Amino acid sequence: MLQRLPRRAFLKALAASAGAAAVPTLAGAGQADGKAQGERASWQNWSGNQTARPRNLAYPADEAALARLLANTEGTVRPFGGSHSFSAVVPTGDTLVSLEAINGLRSVDAGALRFGAGTRIAQASSEAWGEGRSLINEPDINLQSLAGAIATGTHGTGLGLPCLSDQVVGLELMDTEGTLHRLDHKDGDRFQAARCGLGALGLITAVTLDSAPAYRLEEHTWTLPLDEAMDFVEREKDNFRNIEFFAFPLGGTAIVKTMSLTDDPEDDLAQDDSNDLLETVCELSMRAGWMTSTLQKLVTFFVEENRRRGPAHKIYANRRTVRFNEMEYTVPAEKGIECLQEVCEVIREQDINVFFPIEFRYSAADDTLLSMFSGRAGASLSIHQYFKQDATPLFRATEPVLRRHQGRPHWGKLHSLGADELRELYPRFDDFLALRRELDPRGRLLNDHLRHLFGIDAKGQPA
Repeated sequence: MLQRLPRRAFLKALAASAGAAAVPTLAGAGQADGKAQGERASWQNWSGNQTARPRNLAYPADEAALARLLANTEGTVRPFGGSHSFSAVVPTGDTLVSLEAINGLRSVDAGALRFGAGTRIAQASSEAWGEGRSLINEPDINLQSLAGAIATGTHGTGLGLPCLSDQVVGLELMDTEGTLHRLDHKDGDRFQAARCGLGALGLITAVTLDSAPAYRLEEHTWTLPLDEAMDFVEREKDNFRNIEFFAFPLGGTAIVKTMSLTDDPEDDLAQDDSNDLLETVCELSMRAGWMTSTLQKLVTFFVEENRRRGPAHKIYANRRTVRFNEMEYTVPAEKGIECLQEVCEVIREQDINVFFPIEFRYSAADDTLLSMFSGRAGASLSIHQYFKQDATPLFRATEPVLRRHQGRPHWGKLHSLGADELRELYPRFDDFLALRRELDPRGRLLNDHLRHLFGIDAKGQPA
């Protein structure tokens, strides 16, 4: 019967029958509330776990308008882009700034592409393609602004490929006094700090990215038992341009994805949109946790082997509508699989109810001061929990494992570290803090979260 029943229909039937017997009616995901409350606007991030009610919510049209805004406001100023960060890197009660209007391709100089900082990754990669170029690598969510993605060390996958911050060859940074700093490799540490600066050095207004001649990719996706997937990725990590997998610890299954360069000119972009099924399964798993391991085992049944082919920027990105909260740590590349094995063991031992898989990726080392890959190639473990479920048990159980393997937290994801722990992980941490004081002496770019990360009290002194 299962051979005759389409996979999507099977999963829907499973949810309908089991859900009707075991759980309440499934509710849809909530929507972000952008309405003003009183005299203040409101903001929230994509998952809804971070909110703010700033006195000022500003959308300057250009650099001159941004300089006027900085001159005419007091208190903390924080930028926001695509609002895809889960950590409290954005919120403030004073001034929130979107650079959405400062966007688009501004100039092309050989392989260097200069964009307005508010440009979304999807727009940047599409405009690059129009110039016969491709970004060197991209993340699998392309809705972030370039400035936000760079500020937090956003990355794709591929052991020989750097994070987005390392692809920056020039940037323009406006300090809180309205002075514009044009930085590139000749500026040494100041440039290396600004390439992954958490929005703590100034407001990035333009980004110049290195690029490659336009290229095409073939993506191959299939399922394996989890142990076999770990063995495959460990063995083949140097043999594919891009490689990653999604681990389901409770079901012992995995989805593996590789990408390779191709000269085949024919596009084949067909992709099954399973977001509706994922939402259904997450709701079912949340309300009937005893089914989670079975649902994870069924991944090998309802995920079909698939190949896609086309322009690089159309292959990198995935459409994700099911909201979640995320913790991500990057450990030394050679420790990645060992760390993942321990994380999976902890989840099984503590029987933590989570359907969302763990995403496992590689990235090359870079020479920025504060990216997760500073001075070492890394394996990144992204741990997700459905946004309606409390992520605390999952994150509390797995974070110590990630830390034991010298993991560095993603700046846009949830973690519990402060200045003392971060100083041990980053040899140039204090150099970054010195540059921050130089560029923002009044601490206008610091919200409570950044003060905690940098060990700074409300008066701007070391805590």
